[in-house]
Amino acid sequence: MDQFSRVAKKYVDKGLIAGLEWEIRHFNKVVSKDVYGYSDIENKTILKPGQIYRIYSMTKPIVSVAAIRLIEACKLSLYSTVQEFIPSFKYLKVLRSDGDLERLKRPITLADLLTHTAGLSYNFNMGCSVAQFYQQENILNDPDISLEEMVDKIATLPLAFQPGEAWRYSVATDVIGRLLEVVENKKLNDILREQILTPLEMKDTAFSVSKTNITKIMPMHGDPDANKLISFQQAPLKLVDAEKSHPSNGEFINLRGGTGLFSTIDDYQLFCNFLLSGKDKNGTPLISKTMHDFMLTNRISDQMLPLRLGPIALSGYGWNLIGRVMTDKGLAMSLTENGELGWSGAASTYFWVDRENHLTGIIMTQYIGGYITIADDFRATSYSLI
Repeated sequence: MDQFSRVAKKYVDKGLIAGLEWEIRHFNKVVSKDVYGYSDIENKTILKPGQIYRIYSMTKPIVSVAAIRLIEACKLSLYSTVQEFIPSFKYLKVLRSDGDLERLKRPITLADLLTHTAGLSYNFNMGCSVAQFYQQENILNDPDISLEEMVDKIATLPLAFQPGEAWRYSVATDVIGRLLEVVENKKLNDILREQILTPLEMKDTAFSVSKTNITKIMPMHGDPDANKLISFQQAPLKLVDAEKSHPSNGEFINLRGGTGLFSTIDDYQLFCNFLLSGKDKNGTPLISKTMHDFMLTNRISDQMLPLRLGPIALSGYGWNLIGRVMTDKGLAMSLTENGELGWSGAASTYFWVDRENHLTGIIMTQYIGGYITIADDFRATSYSLI
C-alpha cells in the first residue's frame, strides 16, 4: 500500500467517504493511480477504476477556458460587459448594508465574472447578505429550467457589492455559460464540445451520460441540498438520489456553466495536461503561450484577501481567470508551492496543477455535505514525493 492508498484508507475507515479514485503524475509519468473503498457504502460495492463522476464546480475551469478561446478569436474581451449580451443585466442593483438598493457604478465585465468579483453570490454563502435571495429562488436546486431561464432569474437578484470591489464565490460561471451561448448562437454543450472536449479528446465528459454508461456513474453520498454545501457539520455517509438535482440524461440535461458536467479521471487528466502546457496531447496549442501564462496569473489584489468560502479561508491563494492559484505558500495550511493552481467540486472532487514542478493530481469521489481535508492531504503527499 503506497502513501496515497494509506491516506484514502484513513478517510474510508473513519466513515468520511465511501471510496476514492485518484491519479498523480510527475513530468506526465504516473506516480500513483488507484482506487480504494466502495462505490456504494450501504451495499459495500467495491469501487472499480474508470467511474463517471458528477464534477460540479470542476466544470468552471473548462467553461472559463472556452471563454478564453473566444477572447483569442476576438469574439469577446475581458472588457466585454454582460449587459451587451444579456440585456436584463442593465437593471441590476447592489444591496447596501442599510437594506437599500443602489445603482451600479459600472457594468459587470467578463473579467469580473471570470474572477468572481462581479458581486454575484451562491445559495450556500454563509454570512452573505444576498444568499437568502438565491435560496428563495432555488437557483441551484432546479435542473428543470434552462440556462437562459436560470440566468434571467439571477438578473432579478441584488448584488452583494459593486462589481470589482470584492471577491465572492458565485454563479458567475453560469452567467459566462449563457454569455457564450449568446455569442456563439449555440447551446453550451455544443460550445464546450467544439472548443475544449473534442480538441482534448475528452470523450467521457459531457452534461449527460449515455445509457450504455449509466452503470459507471458513482452513486452519491451525503446531502446534495445546494443550500447546505458549506458546513462544518458532516452529513451522514448514506446513499442519496442525485438525479433529482443533477440528472444524467433526459430532455433537461442540466446545462450549467458552473456545475453541470460529468467526467472521469482519465478525461480530466487530459484537461490538466492542457493546463500544464497550453497544448493537447499531440502537442498542438489550444491557446497561445502568451495567453496560457496570462490566464493563469493571479488577478486578485491583497485588499480582497484572504479568499473565503463562507467561514473557510483559502489561505495563501489568489484567483486567476480559471480558478485558485497559490501566491504565498508561507500562508498555506498544507504542503504546496507558489503557482500551484486548480479547483474542486461540491462532491469532494479536486485537482491541482503545478507548471513549475510538472505535477498534476486529481481525486474523485461522490460525497456532499461536509468539510473534509482529503484534498489537502493528497496534494501534500504528492509534493512530499517529488
